[in-house]
Amino acid sequence: MGLPNEALRAARLRVASSRAPGEPMSRSELASAVSAWLWRETGKRHDLDPHLLAKWERGAVRCPTAPYRAALRAVLGVASDADLGFADSVPEPPLAPAGPDPAEHGPPAGADYVESLRGAVRQFVRMDSLLGSGEVVDAVVRRFRDAQRVLASGRYRSGVERDLEVVAAELGEVAGWMLIDAQRHAEARAINAEALMLAQIAGDTSMQWFILSNQALASTGSGRPREALRIAQRFGSDDRLPGRVRALFDVRAARALGELGATSDAERAFARARVTVDEGIDGRDPPWTWWVDEQVVSAHRGLMYATSGHPARALPHLAASAEGAEQVADYRWGLYIHRANLLDALLAARDLGEAERVAVRIAPMVGQIASGATEQVLRRALSRTSRAPLPSTLADVLDHLRHRLPQR
Repeated sequence: MGLPNEALRAARLRVASSRAPGEPMSRSELASAVSAWLWRETGKRHDLDPHLLAKWERGAVRCPTAPYRAALRAVLGVASDADLGFADSVPEPPLAPAGPDPAEHGPPAGADYVESLRGAVRQFVRMDSLLGSGEVVDAVVRRFRDAQRVLASGRYRSGVERDLEVVAAELGEVAGWMLIDAQRHAEARAINAEALMLAQIAGDTSMQWFILSNQALASTGSGRPREALRIAQRFGSDDRLPGRVRALFDVRAARALGELGATSDAERAFARARVTVDEGIDGRDPPWTWWVDEQVVSAHRGLMYATSGHPARALPHLAASAEGAEQVADYRWGLYIHRANLLDALLAARDLGEAERVAVRIAPMVGQIASGATEQVLRRALSRTSRAPLPSTLADVLDHLRHRLPQR
């Protein structure tokens, strides 16, 4: 390994974070900014991994390619490669402007292109779990649009058509989910519809279930509970569905019923879901249902009580879901949102001692994980603190959270 690139690190630390006021730009923020600059300037996709950026700072990789160096100069506001510690770089020609769309003029897409999309799905899902949707959502949408253009152009080998449709639908599902988390509901709704059509064309029933379950959740969260209920009940009552898929639709139906004031019906739906997940995975459950478990049921049951004005009843369920998230490796986004929901309910219920304990555990995550949905929950929680005096230690940690939250 070479010597650490202190110049690059110092240049990053001189730039203020856009997500955590008072903090320097993080590596993940810089990676997103570099990728966005390259997309604007060249029309080409460069999805920079923050881990690669870390290698540049550590000196494990001495000199990035010309496009990355140009983007780093622009984003970090320096005049030369030497200012970034890349003095030994070999001069290269300037970046080419955006050219013809490769979907229309490049070689036909084949199995290697399909596999690259599968790899992108895996990478994006992992980054979302670790960093939140805000770090990667625009990159996912771009990849989805790229795949759509390839399909629309017809420039793909005939033997990969269905595989391309399947992976494009999955990319659309991931993009739609991240847009929901980013609170960009109109975009999510449009992409979910496009991804659903691709899954239908490909005959991928499992992916149709996944996309529809996501949209049901989004419909409830964006003020369309009756739409969510129609989606969920259409599938939740079908005994032919694999168990965990049916359980997920029961959870979606329960949340919609709770929003509509039908608490008893919601409880019955939650009970059905809990019985199903307690029975365990069966051979027909799709691989993506690995996360549909008692933690999911507890979280949404707690949220039903919290949003219906019964925070004290919500607390044991939200606490159970947060404790469950702590046991899942590499699931920092999940832990973040579960803790935020718990903090909001604790403040609403005026359980101030426990609220302080949870707030202290959330504080290091704020600004490090980019989740619009979680940030919305935290803002709602903080808005509750004006109703009555708080213990000084709790007031201090909540004030710290308030200042670390990204500006809207």
